Amino acid sequence: MTQTLEQEALQFSSRADASEILAGPLRVAELMTSETTSMSADQTFGELVTMMANRSFHHVLVIDGDKNLCGVISDRDVLRVLARSPQWHSKQLSEIMTQDPVTTTPDMLISVAVREMLAKRISCLPVVAADGMLCGILTSTDLLKALERLQTLIEKRKIST
Repeated sequence: MTQTLEQEALQFSSRADASEILAGPLRVAELMTSETTSMSADQTFGELVTMMANRSFHHVLVIDGDKNLCGVISDRDVLRVLARSPQWHSKQLSEIMTQDPVTTTPDMLISVAVREMLAKRISCLPVVAADGMLCGILTSTDLLKALERLQTLIEKRKIST
């Protein structure tokens, strides 16, 4: 038997993670995705396309040999290159990545990170620690998941009153 959306919402919102959203200001570290997909700048676009075809993600972080962030490539960048470059398979990632991407830190308030994403019209922020090392990525999907948890909690409270 399938559950109604209301039943699913009630079950989901009873989890502790939903109430944590209301506990106080959220930091990037609480919502970011720690496991990222990364490639080196000298890898080819063809390698990227092959990887993206076999996995489900929207952003690739481009790093150097020391694991320092060099750039970001989004799925929209991939589509743009495929549409405009007949020799796309031989291009290196360094040729197509967004260099010097806007980043955030794990301790940044979510509201500040969201404001930056909206202002720059971007869908992700690489998360870089104080030592400059890449430690994750904050994506619009991470933010939508948090919004869904919050909205579910609000709906549960409204339904039960």
